[in-house]
Amino acid sequence: MEQWYYGSEAGQHGPVDEDELRAMILSGGVGARTLVWREGMVDWRPIQSVPELSGQLSPYAAPSSAVPGYYPPAGIPSSGLAVASLVCGILSMVTFCMYGGIIGIPAVICGHLALSQIKSSAVPMAGRGMAIAGLVTGYLGLLVLASMITIILIVYLQSVHQSP
Repeated sequence: MEQWYYGSEAGQHGPVDEDELRAMILSGGVGARTLVWREGMVDWRPIQSVPELSGQLSPYAAPSSAVPGYYPPAGIPSSGLAVASLVCGILSMVTFCMYGGIIGIPAVICGHLALSQIKSSAVPMAGRGMAIAGLVTGYLGLLVLASMITIILIVYLQSVHQSP
């Protein structure tokens, strides 16, 4: 069985047999960009470029602790709260005449919750842009609602003062 060496921030590790290295790949202990070497190889290479090991990589695997900042190329989930914030924010802008922008309230709440969720998530999470867009449109919907209420109050107060 082949003996492999792999690198991390702490330095070089090994030798480990191929089965043990494959188990580390599957568990997320080493990732696609982790450098490996075995006897017969000219240079250290990332696992993703070693044919006999790259088939073990999963695009949904957890980020490798051996490579800081490594994120899987696909399968990063989006925040559902960010999507809800964006949808509610757009609806608050489109339907402000019918509903008075009240839909802006859940847009703002969901947007802030989504940003908090994305920031504190241990797993990389997409949706920050959607959350920000939901916040902006939600606040604009609330601004339109406040403006409409102000205008209605001004018109009402003027009509009360003018009546004999």
